[in-house]
Amino acid sequence: AFPPRQGRSSNLAHALAKTMRALLPGVAAALRSGRGCSQWPNCGWKGRSFTSIRLSEAQVDAYRRDGFLLPGFQLEADHLASARRAMDELLERNPDVMPEQLVNSHLADGEGEAQGVRGSAEFLKLAAHPPLVELVSQCLGTENVILWACQIFCKLPGEGKAVPFHQDGQYWPIEPLRACTAWIALDRSDAENGALQVLPGTHSKGYVEHIQREDEEACISFIADPEAVAPQRPKATMLELEPGQVSLHDSMLLHGSERNRSRRRRAGVAAVYMPAECHFNREVETEGARKGGLKLDFGKRPLFVVRGSNQNPNNTLLRTL
Repeated sequence: AFPPRQGRSSNLAHALAKTMRALLPGVAAALRSGRGCSQWPNCGWKGRSFTSIRLSEAQVDAYRRDGFLLPGFQLEADHLASARRAMDELLERNPDVMPEQLVNSHLADGEGEAQGVRGSAEFLKLAAHPPLVELVSQCLGTENVILWACQIFCKLPGEGKAVPFHQDGQYWPIEPLRACTAWIALDRSDAENGALQVLPGTHSKGYVEHIQREDEEACISFIADPEAVAPQRPKATMLELEPGQVSLHDSMLLHGSERNRSRRRRAGVAAVYMPAECHFNREVETEGARKGGLKLDFGKRPLFVVRGSNQNPNNTLLRTL
């Protein structure tokens, strides 16, 4: 409350008090919903995020039921600008790598086993951004979170390749298999330039049969059997995002994307997290490798503790940020 004043000072105080009364409920609602101020264009903080963002119970339930979530979170403008600059530099440093397969982009100068990609510490900084990790933590249901992968998916204008429907988890040596991917849009991502599509609820159906199929217009060849996917296709949901917005999805959710047929680039960062209670088993042969997919070497992959602490004594090559 403001004490009574005389003249112009009194009018100003009453106006300010009225504005605050109108604004605060909206800000509180944004905090409760996990939307942040990016969803409140008149609040004066557009493009910024709160230090801590809490998802509602309904949002967490939706993630667990559907296998994905659009939390409404948007990166601060300076973080987005830094990531976009790093994206441009990454493309310049890796001219011989398919832009859709810039794996381990968070490992600077090919540190560890980065499969030939000269990455950037800027993407490690982005993936460890506290508000982003907060959202992932709630979806995973743990206060202890490890970042173990970070890949750039860049579809260049008019030539970006498709990614047929598939499950990521078949390639991941996590026991038990629990992981969450944060897909961070660096450019606008929409139907025209090949936005991510998901098949809701398919994460709860276990492994879907995958087959080998070569296609010059696709960047992967070990894909979910189209006959198994077909009944789910009518339920496909396209996750259209503005630059800086984020989607979250489960490791076993069937997802994919079409070619980029537009004149605009579609670039995004897929940061992958696991509960620190799980074991990153470097010795196991993954389901995907056993069935004829990629045989990835995780022997030197560093694990970054981005929240809490490691809870599994079998995890190695740990780093704390």
